[in-house]
Amino acid sequence: MFKNYIKTAWRNLWKGRVFNSMNIVGLSVAIASSTLLLLTVFFESSYDNFHKNIDNIYQVYFTISRPGAPQKTGSMPVPLAPTLKADYPDVKYITRVTGGPPATVTYGDKQIQQEVNFVDADYFNIFSFPIIKGNKTALTGLNDVVLTKASAKAIFGDADPIGKTIVVKYDDQPRSFIVSGLTDNYPANSSLGSDLTVRFENSGSYKELLKVWDSRTHIVYVQLNANANPARFEQGLKPFVKKYLKQDLDDLKRDGAKPLTDGERESLGIFPFKDNHFNTDMGAVYGSPISKTYVGALLVIAIFILIIACINFVNLSVARSFTRAREIGVRKTLGAGKWQLLTQFWTETVMICLIALVAGISLAALVMPGFKAAFQSGIKLNMLLQPLQLFTIIGLFFFITIAAGFYPALLMLRYKTTQVLKGSVNTQKPGKVRNILLVVQFSLATILTICTLIIWQQISYLQTKPLGYNKNEVISIPIGNSINGLQAVQLFRNQMAGEPGVVGISGSYINLGRGKDGSSSNSVRGFNYKGHEIRTHEQTVDFDFLKTLDIKLAAGRDFSRDYAADSNNVVINEKMAALVGKGNVVGTYLPMRDGEPPMQIIGVFKDYNFQSLHEEVEPLTLTMKKDFPISYIFVRLKSNNLLNDFDRVKAKWHAAFPNIEFTGSWLTENTEKQYRAEKRLSTIFISAAIIAIIISCIGLLAISIMVIVQRTKEIGIRKVLGSSVSSIVILLSREFAKLVLVAAVIAFPVAWWVMHKWLEGFAYRITIQWWIFALSALIALTIALLTISIQAVRAALANPVKSLKSE
Repeated sequence: MFKNYIKTAWRNLWKGRVFNSMNIVGLSVAIASSTLLLLTVFFESSYDNFHKNIDNIYQVYFTISRPGAPQKTGSMPVPLAPTLKADYPDVKYITRVTGGPPATVTYGDKQIQQEVNFVDADYFNIFSFPIIKGNKTALTGLNDVVLTKASAKAIFGDADPIGKTIVVKYDDQPRSFIVSGLTDNYPANSSLGSDLTVRFENSGSYKELLKVWDSRTHIVYVQLNANANPARFEQGLKPFVKKYLKQDLDDLKRDGAKPLTDGERESLGIFPFKDNHFNTDMGAVYGSPISKTYVGALLVIAIFILIIACINFVNLSVARSFTRAREIGVRKTLGAGKWQLLTQFWTETVMICLIALVAGISLAALVMPGFKAAFQSGIKLNMLLQPLQLFTIIGLFFFITIAAGFYPALLMLRYKTTQVLKGSVNTQKPGKVRNILLVVQFSLATILTICTLIIWQQISYLQTKPLGYNKNEVISIPIGNSINGLQAVQLFRNQMAGEPGVVGISGSYINLGRGKDGSSSNSVRGFNYKGHEIRTHEQTVDFDFLKTLDIKLAAGRDFSRDYAADSNNVVINEKMAALVGKGNVVGTYLPMRDGEPPMQIIGVFKDYNFQSLHEEVEPLTLTMKKDFPISYIFVRLKSNNLLNDFDRVKAKWHAAFPNIEFTGSWLTENTEKQYRAEKRLSTIFISAAIIAIIISCIGLLAISIMVIVQRTKEIGIRKVLGSSVSSIVILLSREFAKLVLVAAVIAFPVAWWVMHKWLEGFAYRITIQWWIFALSALIALTIALLTISIQAVRAALANPVKSLKSE
C-alpha cells in the first residue's frame, strides 16, 4: 500500500512539475538560509557553555550613580579579589583577569608576537581549560606560564615545551617565565582566551596598586560554592562596599549623586558568566560581546523566511487544488476514503519537503564558507547532528509538512463530489485564505525591506559623519612590544624625514577605531577638584598629536619641544574644560595624581569622537606622562595617490624596523571596523529581504497563473466585447496590488517600532523619514505588479477564440 502511495505521489509530482519545482526552489532556498541563520543563533548561544561549573561562575561588577543613567562597570581595584575571598566563605574560587597589547616572546633566536592574560592561580579551577600536559595545578609559581598547543607549536615547534624558559616582553620590560603547563586551544565559542597565561602578580603596576581601592584596572570572576544563594550573596556585599569603598561613597554623596534602588550610591553585584557573551551594557567584559538584539534578529529573520516559504507552499498547493478537483471527485466515486486521500496528499508533501530539505542543506553547505567569512561565524555543518539542532530540524520538517500539506488536502476533501465532477468548485473560502496568507507574506517581506533601508542609512551616516579629526589621510601603525614606543616614534620620524607629502608623525597609547591588531582599550581617571569629582578619559600621546590628526585647538597651545615642563602639563577637550570651570581654563592646575604636583592645562582642543558613535563625546585629557607606553604611530600624508603613499610608508617601516611586521591601516578602515555588528546585520537584512521577496514572488507568480487559468473564459469574453489589453492587465493586477498595499500598511508600524528601538543604541543617529516607508511599499508593489503583469499580459494577448472553445 505504502509503495503505491509513493508511486502515485511521484506521478502526480511529475505531472505538476512546474508548480512543484517552484515549491522546491522556494523551500530549498528558505531552508538553506534558515539553516545558516539558525546555526549562527545556536553557535552564539553556546558561548562558554562547555565550562563544567558554568551555573556557579559570575563576574563581579560595580553599579555607580552617575549623572544621567547609573553606570555599570566590570573594572575592579587590585585588592578587591583577595579581600572578597577572605571575607566571604561562599567564594570557592576567585580570579582577576587582565590583558594588554600583544607581547614579544623570545626563545633562542626565535621571536614572535603573542597575547598574554594575567590571572590568579584559581583561574584553571574556575574555567574548564584542562591542563593536558605539565603541572595539573598550573600557575603555582609566580614565574609559571601556561601555553596553548598552538602557541607551544609556534614557539618550540615539535619539542616538548614543559620546563623550558621563555622571555616575554611587555610594558617595555622583558621577564623570564618557565613553561609549567599546556592546554588545548581555546574553543571558538569561548569568551576567554590567550596564547600565554601567567600570574596576575606579573602585570604592570601590580605592586603600586596592591592597596589602592580607587584605581580599577581588571576583571574579576568568582565561583560560588554549590550550596550558595547568589541573590543572598549579592545582598551581603553591601557591608563590603561600605567598609572598603567608604571614600567613594562619601565623594558620590558630596557630588549630589542620587541613591540607587538599594539605597546606596555605589553597589557591588555579580553577573552570571553564562550570559557573558551578551553582556554589552558593562564597561569591561572579556571576549567580543554582542547584543541579544542581534541574535534575536537572526532568529526572527530565519522564522520569517520559513513562514514565507510555508505560505508559498500552502498557496501553491491551494492553487493546484483547482486542477485536481476532478481527480478527487473520481477517487471519491471509486471508494477512496478520507484518510487514504489525506495519506496520499501528505506523501506528496513529504516527498517535496524531503527533496527541498536535501537541496537546502546542500545549498547551505555550498555557501557556508562565504557566509562564515562575511559574518565571522564559527558555525560548522556537523553542528546539525547535535541533539538540539537535530530535534529542531525534525520538528520544523514535520511542522512544514503538516502546515503546508494537510490544509490544502483537507480543503480538497471538502469539495462535493457532484460539483467537482460537473466542473464547478466554490472558491470563495480558499480565495480569502489565500489573500490573508499573501498579506502576511508581503507584510514580512516589507518589514525586512524597511529594516534594510534604515540600517543601510544609519551605517552610511556613521561612515560619513565628521568625527573631528582627519581619518582619510592618517595611517595607524601598531608598534608591538619589541621596541620602546617613544624610541620607535622618533626613529620613524627620522626615517620619514624629507619624504614628500608627510604632514605630521606622532604616537599614542590608544588607537583610534580598531586596527589590524584588533586591540581596543581606554583609560579613565577620576580625581577631586574644588570639592567634586571629575572623571576623564586619559590618553598618553607624543608631540604633534593634534597636528597629525588635524584636531583643532580652541584655546591655548599644543605640547611643544620648547617647553620642558610640558611633560607635566595636559591638553584637554571642550567637554573636560566644561567640567573644570567656565570661561578660559588655560593655566588651571588639576590635582590628577595623588602625591604628585598638579598638572597645568596648557590648551583646549575641539571635541572629537575618540570612541565609536554609539557613545557621546566624553571628557578627554591628553598627557605626555609615560604612565602608559606609546603603542601606535600615526602618520598623516597629503598627496593625490594615497595607495602609493601607503606602500611608501610600509617600505620605510621595513627599513627602520626590519624585524617588526608592518600592520598599518588607514584610520578610515579602523573607524569602519567599529560597526562590524551593524554591517553584518545590514548584510543579513539585505540578503533576507531579497530572499523573502523572491520567494514571495515565486508564490505570487504561481497563484497569478492559476487565477488567470480560472478566468480564461472571462478574459476571452471581455476581449470579444472590446476590452483593451491594458484594461485587462489592470483588472487582473488590481486585486493583488490592493493586497500588497494592505501588507505595507500593516508592516509600517511594526518596522518603525523595531528600528526606533535599534537606533536608541546610538548616541548619533538618523531620524526615520517617511519616504523610507513609501519607498519600501513602492518596491514591494513594483515587484509584485511586474510578477503578475507577465502572466496578465500573456493572457490579455491570447486568442479569445481558443479560450471560448467548449471543452
